[in-house]
Amino acid sequence: MCLIIHKPAQSRIPHDLLIAAAKLNEDGWGLMGHDAGGKRLLERHAELDLDALLETEERLAYAEYALHLRRRTRGRVDLENTHPFEIDEGVYLMHNGTLKFEHGPAGSSDTRSLSELVLRPLARRYPGLLVDREFLHLLELGFTAQNKAILYDFPRRRFDFLNRAAGTEFEGLWLSSIKWVDASTLPLEGGATIQQRDYPAREVHFL
Repeated sequence: MCLIIHKPAQSRIPHDLLIAAAKLNEDGWGLMGHDAGGKRLLERHAELDLDALLETEERLAYAEYALHLRRRTRGRVDLENTHPFEIDEGVYLMHNGTLKFEHGPAGSSDTRSLSELVLRPLARRYPGLLVDREFLHLLELGFTAQNKAILYDFPRRRFDFLNRAAGTEFEGLWLSSIKWVDASTLPLEGGATIQQRDYPAREVHFL
């Protein structure tokens, strides 16, 4: 299901939140945004190194960025399936939730399929579409409340949220979900009491 954290420039991400989130989202991480001088920030890591994640938060204390911690539900754990995805020149996507793509590329996550099969072709056909707020509202209407996303437009230094109201505000941050923040490490009001990973039956093998 994953977790997205949006950090405004004036906020910090508490280390205990990162530690609790990393416990349940170990399948890679990435970030997108800009530093205090407006320089682009873009990172993707197929493996989660908690020390590197905490160091990054310290290093980018004055930056504005969105952080994605991946919990695999579909697709391989690799760099190709790690958020963010560039869907147009300078426009990037992070997504939290589950989408149905019956015929996506082999080994592809649902978000990667959304990017490659839907959003990228639309962006090429209709330049500027993915930064059009009316189109983004239409895209949001196609999401269930379980699905949240952030699009980051680097040329405009702009973050657009899809289903923002379905997320959670926490200490100046926006969290796409608190279900996959380890409650035994950091109890959050409204957090899930049952936190476990589910797999499709075809991926379960008995020895």
